Amino acid sequence: MYRLVLITIVAVAILTGCGEADSSRDESATTITTQEGSTRQTDTSGRPLPFTTGFEKRWNSSNDGTDYEPCTAVDSSTAESVGLDIHTVADAATVDGQTLRGCTWEYSNPALDGWSADQIVADYESLEAYRLRNASFNWLSDIQISGRTIGIGSLSSNDCFTYVQSEGSGVITAAAFNSSPNPPLPEICDRAIELTRATIADIPA
Repeated sequence: MYRLVLITIVAVAILTGCGEADSSRDESATTITTQEGSTRQTDTSGRPLPFTTGFEKRWNSSNDGTDYEPCTAVDSSTAESVGLDIHTVADAATVDGQTLRGCTWEYSNPALDGWSADQIVADYESLEAYRLRNASFNWLSDIQISGRTIGIGSLSSNDCFTYVQSEGSGVITAAAFNSSPNPPLPEICDRAIELTRATIADIPA
């Protein structure tokens, strides 16, 4: 349940932000395979995904602007450093050829029941263009992490996401509290920022 709520939040952000940018793309997403007839199960460095995907078009022309793969970047040590339960990892995509590519996790501490995090990739030209397209979002002040500009936004009082540009894609990292009453928004944003900070070194500029 928690996972579906946060994926919906992230998907709305991506689809709203990418609608214009993706309008010229071929409707049939590109299939990337490891060999003829087999669905790709690794990132571009050959690291296996933490699950077996049946989606031939998980990598497609709407999310191939960067080689960054959240599902392998967030390994057990990274997950532990931010309190995620690596065993709850799941593909963020729910249908084949979906715009977003990435993963979702729940938190390991029972005291954090109701918290979840996502990190996804979708092609977009810049933070500025994404923010302009999504002016109705609750945009907070940008921050700097490792010399890179990180946009911070929210779609509701119980979610927060960061956006960092990675080559021809945006990497969006989201956190949400899926119960009530929800904690203050800055606390939710802190969790999204924490996961962004933990992975920023692996995200190509």
